[in-house]
Amino acid sequence: MDESVLELVRQHMREVKTPGHYDKVYKDECMFCFASPQTPGGLYINLTTHQAFDEEHVELDQERTGAVLYLHQQARRVPLSEEEQAATAAKPDRMAIGVEGGFNVDAKKYKIETDWVSLC
Repeated sequence: MDESVLELVRQHMREVKTPGHYDKVYKDECMFCFASPQTPGGLYINLTTHQAFDEEHVELDQERTGAVLYLHQQARRVPLSEEEQAATAAKPDRMAIGVEGGFNVDAKKYKIETDWVSLC
């Protein structure tokens, strides 16, 4: 990492607030639209207000709050291997939906992996 970037992070570390037990962290959806960590570009979480914004709205948050440090959250769907899919999808032996021995409508076909990168 470049020394100028590290100096910028050091200057603004006092603004970072650690969330307490009763503080809410809005990391699942953009505060201005319905973007999520799975949308292209992911979300940027303000480390002072603990609110998330997509690429389109992060500049608006910077103007509004003066924040410099953000945590970038990017999630993606990864298909399950054939063994994992076979384990989750057992063959039904009853003509029923969502009960034991019936068709499992909640069988997962993918898992979600999340990357976290701090940005300034």
